[in-house]
Amino acid sequence: MKLNRINIHNFKCFEDVSIELHPRLNVLMGNNGTGKSSLLEAFRILIGSLYLGYDKYENKIAMPGIVKDDIRLRNIEGSLEPQIPAYVYAEGELSHHYMPENSQSICWKRAMETLGRSTTTRDAKDLQQASSKIQLSVREGLGQDIPLIAYFSTERYKKERRDTDVSSAGSRMRGYFNALDTTTSTKFFLDLYYTETLDQVQNDIESALLAAVNSAVSTCVNCRNLKYNLKTQELLVEYNNDESLPFNLLSDGVRCTLAMVMEIAFRCCLLNPHLRENAPRNTKGVVLIDEIDLHLHPSWQLHILNDLRNAFPEIQFIVSTHAPLVVSRLDDCKIYKIADRKVYNFPVQNGRDANYILKGMEVHYHTSDEKVKLESYFSLIDQGLGHTVEACTLRQELEEMLGKDHSELKRADMLLSFF
Repeated sequence: MKLNRINIHNFKCFEDVSIELHPRLNVLMGNNGTGKSSLLEAFRILIGSLYLGYDKYENKIAMPGIVKDDIRLRNIEGSLEPQIPAYVYAEGELSHHYMPENSQSICWKRAMETLGRSTTTRDAKDLQQASSKIQLSVREGLGQDIPLIAYFSTERYKKERRDTDVSSAGSRMRGYFNALDTTTSTKFFLDLYYTETLDQVQNDIESALLAAVNSAVSTCVNCRNLKYNLKTQELLVEYNNDESLPFNLLSDGVRCTLAMVMEIAFRCCLLNPHLRENAPRNTKGVVLIDEIDLHLHPSWQLHILNDLRNAFPEIQFIVSTHAPLVVSRLDDCKIYKIADRKVYNFPVQNGRDANYILKGMEVHYHTSDEKVKLESYFSLIDQGLGHTVEACTLRQELEEMLGKDHSELKRADMLLSFF
């Protein structure tokens, strides 16, 4: 699966946004509160539409949709009015085994057309039929590759799911279990590591699954190997200096990144076991990561995205960040600056100075009308007239144009506090 283009309308803080996507790496960059997580939520709904043709497996394969709180609110004369319809739309690709006949791309749309109603699926029939073909190919044992989709929120590895029972055997569809959930399934994958290690010892055979996971982890994390200690029942991380540390004693940054890489690799192997140790390198799909820089030291921020691309070269990554170092050494990708409830292309240049990137993140693009109103509003504040009817009218118009949380309006509030 790959996304080529998306359009969202009246979703969260965005009135209308279109994004052309890079096939391998897309970075959403912006300050706090600009809407990066909201965009990723739209992506989550779009890739989650792949579940339309799947069985639910006791709700372990749950399809996200648009909910009431996702609807954009518009300030009309002091009243906040929900803007309907709200929708997310995508154009993308799947393996030729599952695509509609004579089609090079597949399009789908999910919408809320009446407030409080369920998200529509009638404009996603082609994707539903494609996902039904995927499930059928699994059941008939055709040995065809199936795509990975996964989402990692800012809450990853803080809240553990309880329904994480695991067995050494099961459907390939296990690779989708809870893949788009905001909670964590770390225990599921640690238990899977345990059962694979036990099977390896009992049958005296090398596990292709563990070899694949260890290879991916060593590419992204500065360690030599992972090993499960059956006696103490804990996962050990072996470093090049022969030091070993239990998974639970690792720093937040290392544990969070290792768990994420391990989960992506495990899911690749579960979905495509016929690829054996090459599953992480050959599995296609889409992975969403909110705040890729979470808990990472600056030196690791410099190469984390290139490491992920090397470990999973067929995966399309869509990530968000507000750390300039994350994008300072990137090429062959697309970077988008999120500001003023709009999305702008940001130039890609390997080796760019972090201060330059920071400056670019803080630039605000205003229309001529917005600029005139802002200048008039600040002029009134400077004259001590910031609470007059004229100033309040300008403020209301600017809030409708820019949003209440815009940095310029926050600066105005700070100035008004002195009068």
